[in-house]
Amino acid sequence: MLKYRHMSQPHIICKPTLDTFVRFGVVIAAIFGFALYFFYDGHIGYRQKNEEICSYRAFAQYGEQVLKHTADEWAAILQNRPLIVTEQVEGELMAVVGEERYPLPAQTQAAVCCPPELLDHEAMSKSWSDCWTAYSRRMHMPITPGDHAYDLATIREQWIAGGLFIFLGCVLVFFAVRTRGRVMSLEGDLVTAAGQQFRVGEIQSIDLRQWGPGFKGCAYFTVNGRKVKADGMTYGGFNKDKGEPAEAFMQALLAQYHGEITEYEAPEDSNAID
Repeated sequence: MLKYRHMSQPHIICKPTLDTFVRFGVVIAAIFGFALYFFYDGHIGYRQKNEEICSYRAFAQYGEQVLKHTADEWAAILQNRPLIVTEQVEGELMAVVGEERYPLPAQTQAAVCCPPELLDHEAMSKSWSDCWTAYSRRMHMPITPGDHAYDLATIREQWIAGGLFIFLGCVLVFFAVRTRGRVMSLEGDLVTAAGQQFRVGEIQSIDLRQWGPGFKGCAYFTVNGRKVKADGMTYGGFNKDKGEPAEAFMQALLAQYHGEITEYEAPEDSNAID
């Protein structure tokens, strides 16, 4: 049960706590981090994966054909032929895989020339996978690429997702800036909370069921039929080393208030002995 201390002419200002901005900062950094991750995949990551997958498939396909040809025939087949067959679609360099088209990095050697590992008829005849391993290491690619390539629609989805996260991050930045410019205060009988001002005498009821450090630190004032939130965790806080500013605010307000109060009541112990 709260004890309402009497205070004459209270003047209490609760500013946003440092912890509030730490929480804002962590969440905002995480959201913008996700946005950058999506943008990276849309611009670079997925295209690189497509190059890796399509290069691997090309080695596998040529590996099935190499034993059917002599060294001279093999050199003639691969002469001036790139590792990955490509075409331009909507300004994008695309790998052509049957009826499918997969975006590639704008500058990729696989679309220009045939690698020496593939041209080596003897090595390819022994083991195309060894040739692929040598090529992938030289090109800093994974030896075992992903299972599926990414089409243009999937890549565009990454840009959309990144844009949504940027928007969400900007919304949180707005709320952080707004919080920085607000206070929770009591000056005489003038209350400031949630960006609104009203007199103690205008409060019709107070809900304290979520107030206090062990709860959410929130109280709700009913003022002229509308609810106004007093957020003690965000404004002032309950740090005893700093004098529990939020609690001091509430105690000063309650000392002037004479209306309805709803408080949290702990359930009775069912094991208690009468």
